[in-house]
Amino acid sequence: MVRRDGAEVRRERIQKIGRRVLALLHEKGDRIPLGKTVSRLAYEFGLTKEKIMEYLKILEDLDRFVLDIEKDEIRSVASEEISDE
Repeated sequence: MVRRDGAEVRRERIQKIGRRVLALLHEKGDRIPLGKTVSRLAYEFGLTKEKIMEYLKILEDLDRFVLDIEKDEIRSVASEEISDE
């Protein structure tokens, strides 16, 4: 029997949000609007915007994508590597 404690649920939720953001980046190009994406994810997952941002920052720390709060966008890591060269 598999035990689903709070940590397991949180891990799964972070992974789902990460996959969703990466899919949006692939679908829309290398950049998507941060504010609208946070609102969309809050609606889809039933979480607060603060919790979504917490999860997005965790995923950014894992180098899944780059959050640019000042420009209100999420960028793919690949586009960051290209602009650094």
